[in-house]
Amino acid sequence: MKLIIVSAFVALCAAPLVAGPAQQAPLGIVSDWTLHHVHYRDSKDSAAMARIQKDPRWLQSWYLHHREAWWPESNPRHREAVPGIPRDWSLPLSGSPSTSAFEPLFDYSFSILPETGYGSLNTTDAGNGYFLATGGTLTMNGGYDLGTYPVDPGGPGILTSPMGAFYYDNLLYPATANPQIDVDGLLFNAAGMEINIWGNSPGNYSYYDYSSGNYGVQLTEAGTFSLNSAPGGGQTFPAKYAFDVTAAPSCSNDFVVIGIPANPAAGGQANIVGVNNLYSSPGSTGFCPTNGPTVKFAYASGSGQVPASVTISLTGTQIAYVENLLTGSSYFHVLTIGTTENEGASATAAVAPGTGGSNAVDERVLLSPDGGTTNQESTNSVYVDYSRNIAYTATYSRTGNGSGYLYKIGNVFGCGAAPEILWSVAINAVPSTPVYDSVSNKVFFTDSNGRIDFVTDSGASPSVVYGPVLAPGNTAENPVMLDSTDQMVYATFNSNGTNAIVVQAPTNLSSAVSVPVGLANTTYTGPYGPDFNNAWYTGSGTPLMYVAGTGSGMLPTLYSIGFNASGVMNSRAGAKTAALATGNADSSPVTEFYNASLQKDFLFVGVTNNCIAAGGGTAGCVMSLDITNGFPSVGAGSTALPAAGGTSGIILDNDSSVDEASSVYYATKTGVTLVKATQSGLN
Repeated sequence: MKLIIVSAFVALCAAPLVAGPAQQAPLGIVSDWTLHHVHYRDSKDSAAMARIQKDPRWLQSWYLHHREAWWPESNPRHREAVPGIPRDWSLPLSGSPSTSAFEPLFDYSFSILPETGYGSLNTTDAGNGYFLATGGTLTMNGGYDLGTYPVDPGGPGILTSPMGAFYYDNLLYPATANPQIDVDGLLFNAAGMEINIWGNSPGNYSYYDYSSGNYGVQLTEAGTFSLNSAPGGGQTFPAKYAFDVTAAPSCSNDFVVIGIPANPAAGGQANIVGVNNLYSSPGSTGFCPTNGPTVKFAYASGSGQVPASVTISLTGTQIAYVENLLTGSSYFHVLTIGTTENEGASATAAVAPGTGGSNAVDERVLLSPDGGTTNQESTNSVYVDYSRNIAYTATYSRTGNGSGYLYKIGNVFGCGAAPEILWSVAINAVPSTPVYDSVSNKVFFTDSNGRIDFVTDSGASPSVVYGPVLAPGNTAENPVMLDSTDQMVYATFNSNGTNAIVVQAPTNLSSAVSVPVGLANTTYTGPYGPDFNNAWYTGSGTPLMYVAGTGSGMLPTLYSIGFNASGVMNSRAGAKTAALATGNADSSPVTEFYNASLQKDFLFVGVTNNCIAAGGGTAGCVMSLDITNGFPSVGAGSTALPAAGGTSGIILDNDSSVDEASSVYYATKTGVTLVKATQSGLN
């Protein structure tokens, strides 16, 4: 049984983005999270190149890494950023004050008998390993007060509850084994009811409710409270679409889209926002004549949040993503972008797709292996195999030791049949976002047992091949990174009990090389996606991998890892390391880009607090590091731009001589803004 919920169909999909005489369809380019997780390095092996060139994503990757070879306006006279002239913009994605943030979503459960419950919490990083719950729910499934209650936003200072019954601060401490909430704890409420849960000492918790001027249930006893970061650690990416690789940048058709971990409301907060007029600047002096970007669409899609990265179709007319409900279920979406003037005015004036004059089409499929009896949540992204119009995603449950499902979904992009689940496979641990390799026909993911696993996509009922345990104990679930050319898979784990590690294995998982990149760290879920220098991609020079691991305590630190003549990682991290912060902080995934016009190899990374380029303090930032000649110099003089709470994943425009069209895009984790800054100078 497959449950499909589809909005009213509008004859819109596959409509051209620009009017005019019949012509060859333009080739659009998508820059999104997947290009950080599937790599196609150049090779002299013609057989290997023939295999990877069958995948449409290889062509996308090649264009993005070789823009100087094809874009008609590209030339070596690249105009550097002019000091003192602001050429970046930022666009708020949430109301003020914002209750959403691009931070980890924490799942929790507790048992303070006879009371039992569970839920999910949106958070912001409060620094020094503390997280503030800004939104979320409590579902009581045992004892009294059965039902679902929203969190009451407040903190991190100690506050008095609205009815005056409790003190609370809504702080979480994921690094502590037990308790993971303090003596003030979490507050939930509904009409006429308040519930306060707090920790007294390890293994000892309190549950009190209050209504009608009286305390009801009052429990203080031994119990359990478990707290786990959802897969991905809040490391979403924006996605950019360039309409035509044979033409100059387009102000109207090129756009950036991002999902928002916020509960949507028609006429209010959006959970999907897209903007155009990207190549603009404050003062309307850029290539595009507007004063910053323009909202192209702002949708309240479904009723849940969109915490993970979205994927854009090759035509730029549709996007795929997962909607997550904090009450424990999730939906796969294919949204055909509307073309009217009524597609949402701003991030806080959203429209429900297909209503209020919008002609957008929003199709969704409940992610349930049995059609609805077993509902699972998902903070995972969608990987689309463009050549077969197939998508893969995963869901999970924290019940017991954790479990999940991998889904294959057909009819993803284009007109015709609605999306449908073709198969689902049970997983005996919590899975990460899946990544598909077209050469081996395998779908790879990591899991909460510290393994790299895969499913070979053959037949209607495939099975999971579980790899060996590489990181025993409590570890994060981050997506793998694939070298499709050499058939290597890479994974990162925040703890193997002693260290954070990067692992390299062949796609048959017959062996593995593990490299430590700092001390184990269970407060944050990094290291996130590594990246390579230009020499690795081109096969010319000394190949290196860069990754933001950890130093002493929770100090984000940049590492470089070398390779031997056979392409195998050095068994231990090289001597080259550099602190990215002066104190405890988290980092973003690192993003490399070789700018051929400037002949510079850049590495971009953000940190949440104590940015070393800002001289320490409490500031978050994004840094631009020059790795052209090897390991970069990192310090107070490094090129950086303030970023409240650090950055999401970072994507790039690529190389252009057009003002404002050689940029980086990211979202700030705190304040929830979408930002564009120049690659050179980050101004």
